[in-house]
Amino acid sequence: MIKQNLMITSKLLKSICIIGLVCITKMVSAQISITEIQPITFPTVLQNSGSSTTVVVNWKGAIGNSTNSILLDNDYSQGRYYITSDSTAPIDINFISLANEPLIQLKNFRVRYKNVTYKTFPILGLENPGAAGEYIDIGAKVVANKKSSQGAKFLQYSLSVEEQ
Repeated sequence: MIKQNLMITSKLLKSICIIGLVCITKMVSAQISITEIQPITFPTVLQNSGSSTTVVVNWKGAIGNSTNSILLDNDYSQGRYYITSDSTAPIDINFISLANEPLIQLKNFRVRYKNVTYKTFPILGLENPGAAGEYIDIGAKVVANKKSSQGAKFLQYSLSVEEQ
């Protein structure tokens, strides 16, 4: 009789261990890492009188053709980020302006990921960068309304990368 009780207890403990492992497996999550290499930066420009001022820095780090102002310096660059992941799940990328400067718009975003340029967001179901990682390059257009104030502007944006 005693042997039988011990066997039941042993079977019960094995079941608890198996259930515990299943629970641990469900609680494990993947992690994605984003490292900013450089934020997108725009040059100092001479504000147009009587019309909006437009400056474009493309994802390659060059000034775009629709720029309509005189550049006062060459201090500009595309945004560059490095992402890695410890899983293989597809990723989503979103890029938005935080609209923190009155009368100035940050728009026409471009994101370059794995040799493809995207211009509508969010981008869903992209191939995961894996542990080896991938670069994301970004470009955008700034349009300053003719009534915007002069001076230094600090445009803010949000780049998010999430695993599905």
